Amino acid sequence: MEERIEMDVALSQGLRRLPVYLLLDTSGSMAGAPIQALQEGVALFKREVENDTFARETVWVSVITFGKEVENLTRGLVPIDQLTLPPLEAGGYTPLGQALQLLIESLDRDVKKAVPGGEKGDWKPLVFILTDGKPTDDWRTPREELLKRRERKVLNVITVGCGPDIDEATLREIAIGPSFKMDSDAASFSAFFRWVSQTVRTVSKTLSRPQGQGEGSPMSIPMPPDVLQYIP
Repeated sequence: MEERIEMDVALSQGLRRLPVYLLLDTSGSMAGAPIQALQEGVALFKREVENDTFARETVWVSVITFGKEVENLTRGLVPIDQLTLPPLEAGGYTPLGQALQLLIESLDRDVKKAVPGGEKGDWKPLVFILTDGKPTDDWRTPREELLKRRERKVLNVITVGCGPDIDEATLREIAIGPSFKMDSDAASFSAFFRWVSQTVRTVSKTLSRPQGQGEGSPMSIPMPPDVLQYIP
């Protein structure tokens, strides 16, 4: 098995922000152990990224939850050391489309654009979507909007389904990049968020070093753990 996979990461010189978006399913089916594991997973992600010298300087995070309510809990992008979440509560359906709309609004509002002859702006964001079910609203329309922004803003939209009720075909269709599935136990959530933190740290470290390469060059990131099964 290969030890690394490649993603489309723009390389250049200089220290710039790396926006990371976590879209997290808090629907009613996540009640109990899954929602607790989700809360602990985000805390693990923060600790591991915050303890990395390169990532601490570059990573800015936004957390969007979708369930009974659809909220941008961080109200935009915040530095990793300022990431704090209220206790997550499970309830409602799976309005992923509304969550994608909040993502688009933040991309347009919070991600810094390059200034011709001046500031280069932010790196293309990393977007991770974690859900245990099938969307219950229109997600295709906002996804089309994301596709329009792909070249100038969106790097990869990685989808991960957890538990027995996921729709693999839908997950793959939503993704702009790789898609995975996993169990909904605490160990799987922990492994997933550890991989997210490793990915973010790897990308941040690579982007923070002068490379002498042009924009749009691919780079390798850590392979997902065994608990994450690739959806072809």
